Amino acid sequence: MNTALQLEDREQRLSRARAALGVAERSAARWGGRIDRTALRPSEISSEGSADDGLGMRLPVPGPLQALFPRGSLRAGSSVAIEGSATTSLLLSLAVAAAGEDSWCAIAGMPDLGLRSALDAGLDPCRLALAPAGGDQRPQVLSALADGLGVLVLGPDLDLAPVLWRSLLGRARTADTLVLAAAPPGRADLTLRATTQGWAGLGQGSGRVRRRRLEVTSEGRGIAGRRAVEVLLPQVGGMVADAPQSRESLPSTEPVRLLRPVRRAG
Repeated sequence: MNTALQLEDREQRLSRARAALGVAERSAARWGGRIDRTALRPSEISSEGSADDGLGMRLPVPGPLQALFPRGSLRAGSSVAIEGSATTSLLLSLAVAAAGEDSWCAIAGMPDLGLRSALDAGLDPCRLALAPAGGDQRPQVLSALADGLGVLVLGPDLDLAPVLWRSLLGRARTADTLVLAAAPPGRADLTLRATTQGWAGLGQGSGRVRRRRLEVTSEGRGIAGRRAVEVLLPQVGGMVADAPQSRESLPSTEPVRLLRPVRRAG
């Protein structure tokens, strides 16, 4: 009896995963792409960055953020919550590194995210599924994505219920899906918090804001206490970079020179 129930549950999950993949295929077709279900070629990055140590598959993370994670990587099937500043940039950076060149990524709850931003961050539109934030079928859609894709990104506009969050984490652990969420309604395996330290690019009353300096901290499983790093978010590319030791990106602290009063004749 239990075996029959397990087989039925597995068939249902496979059916939902195939349905989600079909939606992704139609989305990719609109951009001229095509999904090959049988000939996904692993890249050098994914083969070197992903490894099974007996405790589960390890997924790579951006180099400047490696110090925040146990053993400098993420475990497949785990969850990461991101709070504070630059949530979208950090979500995309982690998703790009974890997906590599052969995994699918789904993004839900980020209706304002432009495809150009996703492309600049490094996501392949032929392996990217965008899910709506609302609708009566939202729990079923998110569950199918958690069952069938490698990386699931949950944006701040989802307004998830705690029970749905726990259900998604359970499905993700079973399917080895990495879940990246912006301020979820419950606990995650790891929590990243980012705080803006300063901006760079503005001159003496002219120029544009080109990058900002962030302090990112991490807490959670496998971390004793709290870890912290400082990174830069360049404007072009949307990826994180190592922050220099100097505080060149912070606002200038030079004293302001005042003009001397001029006496009028008479």
